[in-house]
This record gives sequence, C-alpha cells and structure tokens, in this order.
Amino acid sequence: MGQYHTKGLYNTYKKNNKERDALDYYATPPEEVTNILNVLDLDLSCSYILEPCSGGGHMVKGILDYIKSKPHSREFWRVIATDIKDRESIVDPLDYQNGGTWDFLADDYPYNEDIEYVIMNPPYATIEPFVIRGLEIAQKGLLLLGRLQFLEGKGRYEAILKDNPPTDTYVYVDRIRCYKNGDFSNAESSAQAYAWFYWDKTKADKTPTLHWIRRAN
Repeated sequence: MGQYHTKGLYNTYKKNNKERDALDYYATPPEEVTNILNVLDLDLSCSYILEPCSGGGHMVKGILDYIKSKPHSREFWRVIATDIKDRESIVDPLDYQNGGTWDFLADDYPYNEDIEYVIMNPPYATIEPFVIRGLEIAQKGLLLLGRLQFLEGKGRYEAILKDNPPTDTYVYVDRIRCYKNGDFSNAESSAQAYAWFYWDKTKADKTPTLHWIRRAN
C-alpha cells in the first residue's frame, strides 16, 4: 500500500487514530457532487476534468451524472481519475479515463497539463498540499469538498487563504456524510460540518462570497 507524500502534513492531525482509514479514504455521496455542479452550472462538456483521489469512483460518478444530464455533453473520456491505491470502481470504465495509480503529491504525477478543472475530496491529512497542487494544475477552476474547519488555521491561512481564498464557499445547511472505505451501508448522521470550496480562476473579481447549500436528499 502506498502512502501520500508527507509534505504538508499537519502536526495536530491524528493520522494514527485507529478509527480512521489508513489512507483517509472517505467516499463522497455522488448525488452531492451532481448537486453542487448543478448549483455552479459549470460547462464541462469540452473540458478535461481531473479527480486525483478518486477512491471507488463515487465523485467521478457524480461528475458523470452531471455531464450526462446536459445536452450535447457526451465526451465522458475527458474525465480523468487517479488514486494512490488501485480500488474497484463503481463507474463504468467506458465512461471515463482511468488515469492509473499515482500519488497526486509526488513530483512525477503525470497529469499537469490541459486540465481545466480539478474536482476532489482529498484526505484531510494532506488537504493543504492537495489544494496548492490543484490550484497549480487547474486552468479554470478547483472544486473541493472539505470540512468547514478548512477555513481555520494560521498555517493554512498563510499558505493559501490569505492570498488565494476560494471565490465561493457553499456551506451545508444540513449535514452530509462521507463514508469510510466507501461503505455506504452505515446510514448514521454525520458529526462533521462540510462545505464546498470553489476557486473560479476565470473570474476577474476574486472577492470571496459565502453561500448556503441544501443536501441533495
């Protein structure tokens, strides 16, 4: 089993907590990905979209469901998915490009060009370097699902938020749940407050804007 590059790990993060997955794999409900993309109304029809921590393909499914709902948007192969570990995907392999097993934080990560959008729910232990790398790669926008506390922290403020805050933050009015090891059989409510953070690199005005969003179901 691989491990993500250690740059950017927080000293306060309990990476050895026995209750957590070793690679921090907590799957995103696909309907919530489709939900936020509908709110943003992004035109992904002719864009290369990268999901660099795809796990079992749940976020990829949400992206594809959004694309399929739009007229004249059938070039699914433009969605590229990679992960540090080879996992069984819930997505039809004909609908997207399996980019292989790669560490997004490694220097030899191969997908650094022609990527218009990066869409991800990264391991929280490495969320800061994931965002920094995603902002370097994405030409048009970076969409991140993360805990609301992503907005906290002196180190994160200095590294990202001070000079490059998200242009749009969508805070969940009601709680959603991300599922450990992709196991959706646990229907318990979540104690975590989540939000979507979007960096729109096409905007001239980068003033941060706060929004609220309802969960899909």
